[in-house]
Amino acid sequence: MATSSFGREHMDRAVEYVHSESLDEIPDEVDEALRRRVLDQLAAVVAGHRVERMDVSTDYAAETYTAGESTILDGSGRERCLEGATLANGLAGNALDIDDGNRIAEGHPAACVVPAALAAAEEQDATIRELLDAVLAGYEVACRTALVLKEWTGMYNGSGSWGAVGAAAAIARLRGYDHETTADALGIAEWNAPINPVMRSVARPGSAMTKDGIGWGGFVGATAANVARRGLNGSGMVFDDEEADPSPLDSLGEEYFLTESYYKPYPGCRWVHSGVDAAFELLDEHGIDAEDIEAVRAYTHWKAMELGTKRPANPDEAEYSYPYMLAVAIVKNDWLTPADFDEAMRTDEGVLDLVDKISLHQDEEAQELYSEKSTSRIEIDADGETYTSELTSPRGSRERPLTDDEYFKKQRVLIDDAEGEGLAESLYDHLHDDDGSVRDLLAHWRT
Repeated sequence: MATSSFGREHMDRAVEYVHSESLDEIPDEVDEALRRRVLDQLAAVVAGHRVERMDVSTDYAAETYTAGESTILDGSGRERCLEGATLANGLAGNALDIDDGNRIAEGHPAACVVPAALAAAEEQDATIRELLDAVLAGYEVACRTALVLKEWTGMYNGSGSWGAVGAAAAIARLRGYDHETTADALGIAEWNAPINPVMRSVARPGSAMTKDGIGWGGFVGATAANVARRGLNGSGMVFDDEEADPSPLDSLGEEYFLTESYYKPYPGCRWVHSGVDAAFELLDEHGIDAEDIEAVRAYTHWKAMELGTKRPANPDEAEYSYPYMLAVAIVKNDWLTPADFDEAMRTDEGVLDLVDKISLHQDEEAQELYSEKSTSRIEIDADGETYTSELTSPRGSRERPLTDDEYFKKQRVLIDDAEGEGLAESLYDHLHDDDGSVRDLLAHWRT
């Protein structure tokens, strides 16, 4: 990299971390959380490929990018170059909005990092251990990049805007780049990462192509890693800008944001999950029948109130609709699944009737708690009575972690229901075999 007056002290620290992070040095709880998070994101990718109209972007990637050794995980067996597989699987990985999230970074680290790491690991014929080292390094760097960029820009951008750096970091680690090439890869990724105005996609949902920038962030990270290997240089990183605060890097290798992230038990925007879970508690406690409900009021923070679509026309609009998700949950009185975002449920008369009875309101306490927590309180009028929940945190949050049964229930719904009973458990076991092959991990989709 050419020298300049622009510093590189903090960028160098990030690069050194990418090269040195190892499962040998981490606590047991971080190790297990890492393996579970990789399975969680793999499940999101596999299920995401089955979402209505996802074949458009998947086929685009398959038809546009060259053949390679990285598998598109849609069951077609198509193998493409690093960029093609990363784009296809990255878009699918956020298609259901069921991927993991981090409240501090306000986004989805695994969705950006894991698809890129899996593609590079296949290409390199890497072991599970090598994959996990790379994912952990990429995940932690991505979260720190999010914090620095958020403070520096004053903007709430999508996960791709900082996840690109995590994807590039994971690929650089798997390929064994030297210090300078890794620095260039991270710098090119950060410079070219997408800028995604998240609240626009919340208020006006589009498709996977305009959703949090996750597929494109991973794609930029993959492209950056490839051109850096060819000798192109970056222009440093925001970490060393004189107006940036690089202090989030200080905890690299000591504090693991991965263990502070949340799991989603079911699809849809995380901001709605607290309302869904609050409603479940009211239904169970009071035996409320959906047909007897006269009105439902959801009290939450202002960002969640933007999720006001009443008649979602596609899965993305349904995932970003507080009234729709809440109505489906109440009508079923059971966990939401991918099928609940299909056309059959979106046009269900019972669901739509209840949607029209739901209103959204701001809650001052929920607003004060955001963004540390995303909470909701629900009121239901039924049979002349009003039933009110406590201010509720969603399942899978740090305050309310998923039980083992809940975690594996999710993986079975996403993987086994379509791919065959027992596959989720087999993948979990494989991810605990450090010497196992990533190609073997993905063998079900490679043929």
